[in-house]
Amino acid sequence: MARALEPLMLYLGTSGWPSGGEWSGLSPRQRRRRYFGLFNSIELVQTYRRVPDWDVVGRWRAYAPAGFVYSWVAPRYLTYRPGGEERRGLRRFLRRHKRLGRARGGVRFVVPDRADPVAFGEWLAMLAELELPGDYAFEVKEELSGLLEPYGWVAVNRPGAWQYALDRPPAAHLPGYAYYSSLETALRHQREVAAERG
Repeated sequence: MARALEPLMLYLGTSGWPSGGEWSGLSPRQRRRRYFGLFNSIELVQTYRRVPDWDVVGRWRAYAPAGFVYSWVAPRYLTYRPGGEERRGLRRFLRRHKRLGRARGGVRFVVPDRADPVAFGEWLAMLAELELPGDYAFEVKEELSGLLEPYGWVAVNRPGAWQYALDRPPAAHLPGYAYYSSLETALRHQREVAAERG
């Protein structure tokens, strides 16, 4: 089931660390410090390619200032079909994510368009059985989004009790996560949310 966010807490940042322009000459430490001063969250896209080691997760947790969270993209090896190997890979990934503790944000699952609805429904039941709750959002085709409702999970960029928006303005009155591929867009939407909230 979805983990309850703080009331009306909106986590906003970029999808991946900024790297171009004035950020290119910064050390990783300088980049983190600057980023932490701007946003309260980041979506780490490198988790799509590789599940991070325990010590890396521990460092991310230690670096995070109070109130800052890391969201992850689920790994590309997931098939979204139930099975023993899938269960082990999913558990491994989600246990690492859980280790972030207070710095744990959401998880975005990118479900292929070719996903079989029956197998995906069984996969969702398997995910629920792992009892590793979190804020899970799914990039899925429209016809699969109804399968998420019994679990309290949401489809990316669709209405819900909380949101997980990518490259679109978030609803300031809803809790959730909003990430942008452009630093400038993230900063602009951050100002808009602040103005809307007064």
